[in-house]
Amino acid sequence: MAEVLEKKILDLLDRREELVGRLHNLENMKPDTNNRVYGKIRDDYSNQLQTVLEKISDKRGSLEEKAQELSTQIADQETIFTNESDKVDELQIRAQLGEFDHGNDEFKDELKQSENDRDKTSEKLDKLRRELNELNGVLSDVDNATSTGVPGGGTFVSSPKVEVEEDIIDIEDDELIEEIDEDVIEELDIEAEELTEVSEENKCPSCGHLNPPHLVICEECNAELEDLSQDLDDEFDFDDMDVDI
Repeated sequence: MAEVLEKKILDLLDRREELVGRLHNLENMKPDTNNRVYGKIRDDYSNQLQTVLEKISDKRGSLEEKAQELSTQIADQETIFTNESDKVDELQIRAQLGEFDHGNDEFKDELKQSENDRDKTSEKLDKLRRELNELNGVLSDVDNATSTGVPGGGTFVSSPKVEVEEDIIDIEDDELIEEIDEDVIEELDIEAEELTEVSEENKCPSCGHLNPPHLVICEECNAELEDLSQDLDDEFDFDDMDVDI
């Protein structure tokens, strides 16, 4: 099962390398290629490559499960190998201590069987370890392939694309702007009214001419500006001022 799965993924990795190579070659040909034709071919290869990467990513989970299963089997076989090796060592030491006679057929058969069991377990361990190393190599290739993604197209991401909505101005923002504009306009109207009132205070009662605020005689008809002179008298009390003559 693992061999079949690895074969499928290795075929997909080979297909990926083929498409990546075509895309790189196409990029080199871009200056001398019609832009419309270049775009059409590139989109075709990019879509094919994206499909291959998605298939590789889907099968990665199965590879990880198999790798975990192999790791468990290796751990179990290592325990068995240790016990079988210990049994061989024990029989040999007991024979050296004189407990068994090397001419004893029963002892020789037991020792031989123990050595055969140990050697078979060792071979099984070697096979499992090679399979796990190969599987880890495929997983590494899968990681490299999916992290590289489509040339010129960014890193491969298996999640669905998210459409970005256009920015829309909130109606409340418009209302806030209108409120601010109305406040500014109202303030300007008030200032304009105040200016108008000030200007009207300097209007000549005789001819209606608007005079500067500092004049007491109309510059147009020489009439006396009674209101303004009165304001000046109120503002400056000449009786209270000490004047040196």
